[in-house]
Amino acid sequence: MSIPNIKFTPEGLVLPTEQEILNALFDVFDKAFSTELNRNLETPQGQIITALTAIIADKNNQIAWLANNLDPLYSDGRMQDAIGNIYFLTRKGQINSTAICEFSGMPGTTIPANFELIDTNNNQWFLKKSVSILQNGTVEGEVVANGTYSAERNTITKMKSAIVGLDAVINKTAAIKGTPLESRLDFGKRIRNSVAINSQGMVNTVYSKVANLEGVLDCYVTDNPTDNAITVGCTNYSLVPHSVYVAAVGGDEKEIAKTIWIYTGNGCDYNGNKQIDIADDNYKIPKPTYKIKFMRPTSTPIYFQVKVRRGAQVDYENTVKQAIINEFNNETINRIGQPLYAMEYSKAVINALTGSKLLDIDVSLTASNYRDYVELGIDQYPTVSADNIKVLLI
Repeated sequence: MSIPNIKFTPEGLVLPTEQEILNALFDVFDKAFSTELNRNLETPQGQIITALTAIIADKNNQIAWLANNLDPLYSDGRMQDAIGNIYFLTRKGQINSTAICEFSGMPGTTIPANFELIDTNNNQWFLKKSVSILQNGTVEGEVVANGTYSAERNTITKMKSAIVGLDAVINKTAAIKGTPLESRLDFGKRIRNSVAINSQGMVNTVYSKVANLEGVLDCYVTDNPTDNAITVGCTNYSLVPHSVYVAAVGGDEKEIAKTIWIYTGNGCDYNGNKQIDIADDNYKIPKPTYKIKFMRPTSTPIYFQVKVRRGAQVDYENTVKQAIINEFNNETINRIGQPLYAMEYSKAVINALTGSKLLDIDVSLTASNYRDYVELGIDQYPTVSADNIKVLLI
């Protein structure tokens, strides 16, 4: 009698049960000692065979884990990194949080790059690039955190040092939280979306190249190959004829623009709220220069309304809010222009509450007219903050 082996079938691996391994080991021992041993597991031979069974079963489980990790759908850790390498993709490291701040003061006042701001939790934020206050007395600038911490709206309000002509600063929307390391889900999605990374002139190629840039949290790409302007998505964003549309959250603006220019091909027009001049380095001075546009999506608050049954734990409100925020932060990719479903957060809330206390969960873009899901335009990126989560005790 031999120990049952792992079966490799067209449907996958079939592992022998621990009971089958145990019985087979007893048969082996019976044959080795030419007698029928007492199969009580508390006997010396029972203890030895039980230990051997556990060792063999653990080895089988490790082989099954290895086999499963060869499948991109289930791979994780170093095995997922290896699959990414096939497509010349690497897992992104830490991406710091970002926020949009409004600076107000005297028109013409310049706020230099790396100007330091402090939020109400004493976290540091730095202005990404220099901006000057416009004639209306305000200007918006992107600030970058010194880590992956979050910031609720209206909390980045302190200036580390004074600037003559600068009166106040505030973030009117919640920060986009960064990631300490690209998650398994995000990296897996990026791998699946990047199968065309080695071709040129295709929407999928532009997506894969931009999404792979350092610091890019999310990316959306589409095009308009027709002779007429078209509108796309629930916000009816207009695309000019024969153009490509690229929206990106995070990342260096010049690198994004250069990547778009390289992989969109000749004669293509562009859309968006950012315009960057890109020079063709294949020529000597004077180099041809192209004006490349792309979109920085608007940070769009998502409002939650959660109904909880009476009898929930004392801190139910904070528990529900934190569960939703944590679930939202689990993934950052494929959010631009995509619907957001309330029920995707129900499992996290149910697990966080003691007992079956969740009654309903809905979402909204306006803090009213709550429903099962909300649609986002291709020029919008969702944000979630505790201030926008309402928990009702029913």
